[in-house]
Amino acid sequence: MINKWLLLICAFALISGCSKTKQEDVIAEVGDRKLTREEFRKQTGIAFDSLTKEQSFPILAEWVDLAMLEQEVASSNLRNDPALVRKEREIVAQFYRAVLLSRQPVPVITDSLVTEYYNVHQTEFKRPSDSYLIEGFYCESEDSLKAFRRALERADTSKLKSGFVIWEGKWLAAASDLDPPVLAGVRSVQPGGLTPVVPFAEGYRLIRLHEVYPEGSQLGLEAVRGEIRERLLTEQSQRRQERWESDLRNRYQPKIMGEAK
Repeated sequence: MINKWLLLICAFALISGCSKTKQEDVIAEVGDRKLTREEFRKQTGIAFDSLTKEQSFPILAEWVDLAMLEQEVASSNLRNDPALVRKEREIVAQFYRAVLLSRQPVPVITDSLVTEYYNVHQTEFKRPSDSYLIEGFYCESEDSLKAFRRALERADTSKLKSGFVIWEGKWLAAASDLDPPVLAGVRSVQPGGLTPVVPFAEGYRLIRLHEVYPEGSQLGLEAVRGEIRERLLTEQSQRRQERWESDLRNRYQPKIMGEAK
């Protein structure tokens, strides 16, 4: 009898110890959902105790929001609605399709491909209206951008490296694409020149004019190189998707019963 009671006491102590350890392992709880350290590691690939509170808080907050939402969806019987279930599958499919496509080889657009495309499609690059090859710079401070303009005239771009002035890139713009103050500034300078600093959005803008293309003029390769790259990237990405979808069909051989009826 004594051995029996001793065994029961030991078993109870063991169970209590396991429960305590298990409870201490829980790092977040929402309704009937619990997140343990091990589940956190599986979901994030990071050990919970290796993170500071500031690092772990956004992850835990995201888990809490999702756990609340999932339980509310379950209690509301939303998954009993066929239309909502179809919509959920559609959204999930779009997400995984994007992930799988992103793992396909990225199209390589070489200079030779760009040149070949230009030679074949030259007639497409005649301007229907006056156009300008421009380069843009943006800054929230008017005085700072004016100082940058003076420095740029001396070929000093150190403020760009510091990130104080934002380089917007170089692009071809039709006259109708430009705001009236910018267009007036572009028309007032010669190629290579800088426009006055003008208000733009929440700050100010400076434009450098590289080339002018009057209506009906033929654009050179350098002016449209970026546009051609975008076209080729779009075309090759579309072909990549078509090849991937064809490969899926070959591997899984889809059939719809009664399709011929």
